[in-house]
Amino acid sequence: MICSEETIVAQLPFAGMHTVEKLKVFERYLAAYVTVLKRTSFETVFFDAFAGTGEIPIEEGGGLFQDVEEAEPFIEGSAKRALGVRPPFRRYIFVEQSKKKAALLEQLKRDFPYLSERIHIERSDANIAVDEFCKKTDWKRTRSVMFLDPFGNQVGWGTIEAIARTRAIDLWYLFPAHLGINRQISASGQFDKYKAASLDKVLGTSEWREQFVAQINRENLWGEIEQTSFKQSTVDSVTRFMIERMKTVFKGVVLDEWLPLGRRGSHWYSLIFACANPNPNAKEIAERVARAVMVRK
Repeated sequence: MICSEETIVAQLPFAGMHTVEKLKVFERYLAAYVTVLKRTSFETVFFDAFAGTGEIPIEEGGGLFQDVEEAEPFIEGSAKRALGVRPPFRRYIFVEQSKKKAALLEQLKRDFPYLSERIHIERSDANIAVDEFCKKTDWKRTRSVMFLDPFGNQVGWGTIEAIARTRAIDLWYLFPAHLGINRQISASGQFDKYKAASLDKVLGTSEWREQFVAQINRENLWGEIEQTSFKQSTVDSVTRFMIERMKTVFKGVVLDEWLPLGRRGSHWYSLIFACANPNPNAKEIAERVARAVMVRK
């Protein structure tokens, strides 16, 4: 059973509401995007790198869980929302590594028969699929909106760089600021080599060590100087760090604002927007629309 956001808002508490909010922001941007480009000659492509199944199950208590065959009710996910936008995109690329979820995505071709020839479903690692798409597409003739919605630290910095190099993609990135980054560092500033390697991959640098962890010298009872460390990063400062990193590669614009998302009002993820197109008119429109749709409604 597909439920409207209004029904979910009325019946469920804060758990799961961040998912609805994220999708509504995203859907509003897509609607504006296709309206702006409908009178141009560009081929428009929607690219969803973590497409899932097209629907998102909601627990009776308001949370999300993974058993899509037993869950009820459902809300429409990013793939279905993109297919519902008018005018339609010229192509839709849905990437999903799970064989089971990719098979369920095939249902979209039956649900949207008039768009079936435009729908392409790829079973692949998201980073590989994005890299190939960026390298093989003729960006003089193509424009794209891309959605990166990982459940952890799956997106490598190389993928962000590949998107930026196209100078033609508008990106919405659900950055795992708390769950993937800040939570990996203990209050005393400690982290193991595996967590450090994961953060290096996502952020594309080791400089976070100096910014997220502070070192102080203290004199002990015997008059000796000891160095201790503590975590000074917050979810907000981690998000700002990532935004500044993205500004080094995106030639269009990266919004300084972001949408904090998480269950029951917590800040687990940061929804970040970036436009790779350096054209002054294009980036001005993208920035204005993205800032407008990101307002909580």
